[in-house]
Amino acid sequence: MAIPIEMPKLSDTMEEGVLSAWLVDEGEEVSAGDVLAQVETDKATMDLEAFDEGVLLKQVIGEGDAVPIGELIAVIGEAGEDISDLVDDAGGDGAAEPEADPDAEADPDADAEDASAEPEVEPEPAPEPSGDGQLAERTPEPVPAGTDAEGRRIKASPLARRIAQEHDVELAQVDGSGPEGRIVRRDVETHVEKQEAAPEPAPEPEPTTEPEPAPQPEPSVPEAPSYAMPDEEAAYESEGITQMRETIARRLAESKYSAPHYYLTVDIDVERAIEVREDLNELAEEQGRAKISFNDFITKACALSLHDHPYVNAAYRPDEGEIHKHNRVHIGIAVAIDEGLITPVIRDADRKGLSELARETRALAERARDRDLEPEEFEGATFTTSNLGMFGIEEFTAIINPPNSAILAIGEIRDTPVVEDGEVVPGKRMKVTLSCDHRVVDGAKGAHFLDTVKSYLEEPMNLLL
Repeated sequence: MAIPIEMPKLSDTMEEGVLSAWLVDEGEEVSAGDVLAQVETDKATMDLEAFDEGVLLKQVIGEGDAVPIGELIAVIGEAGEDISDLVDDAGGDGAAEPEADPDAEADPDADAEDASAEPEVEPEPAPEPSGDGQLAERTPEPVPAGTDAEGRRIKASPLARRIAQEHDVELAQVDGSGPEGRIVRRDVETHVEKQEAAPEPAPEPEPTTEPEPAPQPEPSVPEAPSYAMPDEEAAYESEGITQMRETIARRLAESKYSAPHYYLTVDIDVERAIEVREDLNELAEEQGRAKISFNDFITKACALSLHDHPYVNAAYRPDEGEIHKHNRVHIGIAVAIDEGLITPVIRDADRKGLSELARETRALAERARDRDLEPEEFEGATFTTSNLGMFGIEEFTAIINPPNSAILAIGEIRDTPVVEDGEVVPGKRMKVTLSCDHRVVDGAKGAHFLDTVKSYLEEPMNLLL
């Protein structure tokens, strides 16, 4: 019996998906667990797997098509099985069919008469084998793009395939550094850079001949200068709205206008934290461990503070008439990518040491930029941080990532004069701003949370206990 394959819900905010690439052709056999296609959601490009065995009878939609969740995209069944009713009910006609001859539809009997009246044409003789036993006119079949010499599909992330296609790079020529040799974005970019850096072959010298004398130009009268205005440039360049950008616009607009935001800013003395970080990174370098960033300090400080302030680690659920105070701490870290913004999640961040946080944060950020995250890696955050300090931003406010009740915006570490014991001395300060949903977090609750975060960063040895 034919099995319909429908567009699945691959993320908590997904409403439709774009089928970016078919990995199995019509007529091919598939087994449970085989990857049929790659689907672009609002957050990542993900594999669509088969759950049953059979033959891929129909690709109902084409590459690049966007369809809502639950719409038919393919059919699996037994070879030769009639699936017309299933496809017709879904309103899809599948891949493009060859155009029919209008004359043949108009008069099928005439075609039969014409065919019988035509003289039989003898088939051309097959090419004679050459001396080495091979057919003289036989040419090797081209290897399909994205496969190796043996016809096996090359493992590569969707972003890597897109970049390779833009630069006319054969994936078979690229060495993959991802899991099981998977090709990721940096592999293709490195390959392109090597190609561009390679010197071009010098042109072959042309045979020298006696040059003919050049004709002498006739004296000419200089033309009057032209004062014609250049063609007017286009007023703008249009760019299509991606799935990710559309979702960001919709969700953040809903958050901004449905959740009553207010903002609390505090200035933190981070001089001691910088000293501790330098000492820890010296040890990390000696032991071959990941270096710790200041953002890792902030993640750990927030994770520990959320234990003491459960309403900041909560979600407002108006449809259920409840406030959910989460018992576990999952911190989303905003990462900027070319298509927009995504928040990989550090799960149980309060239970992890600084080195583990550093290693996991970097791995997730790299996979986020390659759009290679799994749903469980970017869903379920209970609190979010956003850091623009590395771009020289001293202070900003962030929009709450629903359904969270708060988000922390982190500014740059700056050198500034401060007063200590009645004297002006150099200091290092950092401003952080907490955006709160007033439906859950009252002003005093938000202020107490920031005070706890500040105390951890100003006495950083407490993060190690």
